[in-house]
Amino acid sequence: MRKSRSLLVMTVALCATLPLSAAQASGVYLGGGIGAAKIEDDASTPAGGAFDETGTAYKFFGGYRFDVLPLVSLSAEVGYRDLGKPGSGSREYNVSGLDYGALAGLGLGPMELFARLGGVQYDVDKTLLGVRQRFDGTAPVYGVGLRFSLFGFGIRAEYEKIDVDELRNIDMISLSAFYQF
Repeated sequence: MRKSRSLLVMTVALCATLPLSAAQASGVYLGGGIGAAKIEDDASTPAGGAFDETGTAYKFFGGYRFDVLPLVSLSAEVGYRDLGKPGSGSREYNVSGLDYGALAGLGLGPMELFARLGGVQYDVDKTLLGVRQRFDGTAPVYGVGLRFSLFGFGIRAEYEKIDVDELRNIDMISLSAFYQF
């Protein structure tokens, strides 16, 4: 009796969230966000020096979400990010680029936990002691986040790590708003 009651409660809970999940059905979405990027560097990288600063970062993105199962989603996403210009005067770094990635989500109703795996085609400008060096390349991007969506409108919070060869470390935390068509 106890097992059947638990099964009944879980079934009712799942059925109650399905109308909310329908608001997140497969489709195109567009969004943008703002946050902070922490850039760390040292003398072991090309043209590097002691640097550990945080700056304001922003990003714009668009993608397509595929609902695989009622609890699982996959998304393909492209975007642009600018990690700001942390530092000042003779010590300033600027990192920006076009990014792409796949997001895999697991959630119930309007709330979803997701993971990101992708890359970024980046440009890095390092200015140390008045000397500017420019680098470009491709780097992996990975992270985790939490998404809330209801009737097409949504917000998401993310932590991302970008592994650029010419820098020791980049971390980005952001809060984004999006609309799914």
